[in-house]
Amino acid sequence: MGRFQLASDPADPKGTSDEALAAKDEGGQPIANGARNGWVTATALTTALNMSYMAEQLSIFGIVVGVALLLTGIGLMILALAVLGGRFREEAAAKTGVTTKVATGH
Repeated sequence: MGRFQLASDPADPKGTSDEALAAKDEGGQPIANGARNGWVTATALTTALNMSYMAEQLSIFGIVVGVALLLTGIGLMILALAVLGGRFREEAAAKTGVTTKVATGH
Protein backbone atom coordinates (compact mmCIF):
# COMPACT_ATOMS: atom_id res chain seq x y z
CA MET A 1 0.00 0.00 0.00
CA GLY A 2 1.21 3.43 -0.86
CA ARG A 3 1.62 6.18 1.69
CA PHE A 4 -0.50 8.69 -0.23
CA GLN A 5 -3.85 8.87 -2.05
CA LEU A 6 -3.56 8.49 -5.78
CA ALA A 7 -4.56 11.71 -7.61
CA SER A 8 -6.05 9.85 -10.58
CA ASP A 9 -8.17 7.48 -8.40
CA PRO A 10 -8.58 8.66 -4.77
CA ALA A 11 -10.87 5.69 -3.99
CA ASP A 12 -8.12 3.15 -4.83
CA PRO A 13 -6.83 1.75 -1.50
CA LYS A 14 -3.47 0.87 -3.11
CA GLY A 15 -2.52 4.53 -3.32
CA THR A 16 0.99 5.58 -4.26
CA SER A 17 4.30 6.26 -2.58
CA ASP A 18 5.30 8.75 -5.30
CA GLU A 19 4.62 12.29 -4.10
CA ALA A 20 4.32 13.51 -7.70
CA LEU A 21 1.36 11.16 -8.39
CA ALA A 22 -0.31 11.80 -5.03
CA ALA A 23 -3.40 13.93 -4.49
CA LYS A 24 -2.56 17.24 -2.82
CA ASP A 25 -4.34 19.24 -0.14
CA GLU A 26 -4.81 23.04 -0.13
CA GLY A 27 -1.28 23.55 1.17
CA GLY A 28 0.27 21.44 -1.60
CA GLN A 29 1.12 18.53 0.69
CA PRO A 30 0.31 14.93 -0.35
CA ILE A 31 -2.84 13.46 1.25
CA ALA A 32 -2.23 10.39 3.40
CA ASN A 33 -3.75 7.06 2.33
CA GLY A 34 -6.54 6.45 4.86
CA ALA A 35 -6.77 2.72 4.07
CA ARG A 36 -3.05 2.29 4.78
CA ASN A 37 -3.27 4.28 8.02
CA GLY A 38 -6.20 2.13 9.18
CA TRP A 39 -4.32 -1.06 8.30
CA VAL A 40 -1.18 0.07 10.17
CA THR A 41 -3.25 1.01 13.24
CA ALA A 42 -5.15 -2.30 13.17
CA THR A 43 -1.89 -4.26 12.86
CA ALA A 44 -0.31 -2.37 15.76
CA LEU A 45 -3.35 -2.88 18.02
CA THR A 46 -3.60 -6.58 17.10
CA THR A 47 0.07 -7.08 17.90
CA ALA A 48 -0.29 -5.30 21.24
CA LEU A 49 -3.31 -7.44 22.14
CA ASN A 50 -1.52 -10.67 21.22
CA MET A 51 1.56 -9.68 23.22
CA SER A 52 -0.50 -8.84 26.30
CA TYR A 53 -2.31 -12.19 26.02
CA MET A 54 1.03 -13.99 25.75
CA ALA A 55 2.39 -12.10 28.76
CA GLU A 56 -0.66 -13.06 30.81
CA GLN A 57 -0.30 -16.73 29.87
CA LEU A 58 3.42 -16.70 30.71
CA SER A 59 2.72 -15.17 34.11
CA ILE A 60 0.10 -17.83 34.86
CA PHE A 61 2.59 -20.51 33.78
CA GLY A 62 5.21 -19.02 36.11
CA ILE A 63 2.78 -19.05 39.04
CA VAL A 64 1.80 -22.67 38.37
CA VAL A 65 5.43 -23.77 38.13
CA GLY A 66 6.23 -21.92 41.35
CA VAL A 67 3.39 -23.64 43.21
CA ALA A 68 4.43 -27.02 41.80
CA LEU A 69 8.02 -26.51 42.94
CA LEU A 70 6.84 -25.38 46.38
CA LEU A 71 4.71 -28.51 46.77
CA THR A 72 7.60 -30.67 45.56
CA GLY A 73 9.87 -29.11 48.16
CA ILE A 74 7.35 -29.70 50.94
CA GLY A 75 6.89 -33.31 49.82
CA LEU A 76 10.63 -33.93 49.76
CA MET A 77 10.99 -32.40 53.22
CA ILE A 78 8.29 -34.74 54.59
CA LEU A 79 9.96 -37.70 52.89
CA ALA A 80 13.37 -36.75 54.31
CA LEU A 81 11.94 -36.44 57.82
CA ALA A 82 10.16 -39.79 57.50
CA VAL A 83 13.30 -41.58 56.29
CA LEU A 84 15.94 -39.82 58.37
CA GLY A 85 13.84 -38.82 61.39
CA GLY A 86 13.95 -42.32 62.94
CA ARG A 87 17.73 -42.38 62.71
CA PHE A 88 18.02 -39.00 64.44
CA ARG A 89 15.66 -40.14 67.22
CA GLU A 90 17.68 -43.34 67.65
CA GLU A 91 20.97 -41.43 67.94
CA ALA A 92 19.48 -38.98 70.46
CA ALA A 93 18.05 -41.87 72.54
CA ALA A 94 21.40 -43.68 72.53
CA LYS A 95 23.17 -40.56 73.80
CA THR A 96 20.73 -40.18 76.69
CA GLY A 97 20.58 -43.91 77.48
CA VAL A 98 16.87 -44.35 76.69
CA THR A 99 15.88 -47.52 74.85
CA THR A 100 13.44 -47.32 71.95
CA LYS A 101 11.74 -49.89 69.79
CA VAL A 102 14.13 -49.04 67.00
CA ALA A 103 17.16 -49.43 69.28
CA THR A 104 16.02 -52.70 70.92
CA GLY A 105 14.72 -54.28 67.72
CA HIS A 106 11.17 -55.02 69.08
